[in-house]
Amino acid sequence: MIANLLLSFALSTGQVPATAATAPATAPTAAKESAAQKAPAPKVSPAPKAAAQPMAADVKNAVDQMQKFYEETRDFQARFEQRYTYKSFGRTTKASGTVRFLKSGASMRWDYLKPNEKVFVVAANKVFAYDKEAKQVTVSSIETERLSASITFLWGQGRLEREFDIQKASRDDLKGGIALELTPKKPDPRFQKVFFLIDAKTFAVKESIVVDPDGSENRVAFLDVKTNAGFGTEAFQIAYPPDTQVIRMDGTAPAEKK
Repeated sequence: MIANLLLSFALSTGQVPATAATAPATAPTAAKESAAQKAPAPKVSPAPKAAAQPMAADVKNAVDQMQKFYEETRDFQARFEQRYTYKSFGRTTKASGTVRFLKSGASMRWDYLKPNEKVFVVAANKVFAYDKEAKQVTVSSIETERLSASITFLWGQGRLEREFDIQKASRDDLKGGIALELTPKKPDPRFQKVFFLIDAKTFAVKESIVVDPDGSENRVAFLDVKTNAGFGTEAFQIAYPPDTQVIRMDGTAPAEKK
């Protein structure tokens, strides 16, 4: 999910920078720009939100068991397959690689292997984005304690029901588990909804779908999941050649090369 969510949050991401190719922007014509400048912006009143219904008992049980699974998980690793579907352009990009989470230090690492080799690491309130082909590393700051519960629950922190109205999902493309639909209790500029497909036995997340504000979808499937393997913070260090350009966006000056 998470590349989009997380990197959407800090890196905001479609991540930080982005795991999927950036959609081309279409510039308006000069005539449209002129008309837009002259015409006053219409006032739009937000539609009142319907009162949230209490979580169904079976949904609450699934959420509680999922939360418990991650609270008892010290570390997590898996292969992932990602599909990003652009609603406006009607096209889908695909990517795959490996992912790791570590509860200690609230760390995560996404190694993209296809179509291009890139690494995204969140550790020690920093986000590291390494593009192997471009020979470039970008370092940004992130306040992990301010991330959405849709991310922090993976580290055994945060409560999903406090931030989301949760119900069974009716999507036909979420099969083979317990499908949940999460809608933010308060409007969130980062996404419209989040969907989880949960393993009915382990209650681990098998797939996640993040729906962007424009309706585009970032879908991630987790495969060959392993937990409590015992790796530590060394797994979140990035090795790169000495001629790699380091761009600091965290207010720290890059170290001088010796």
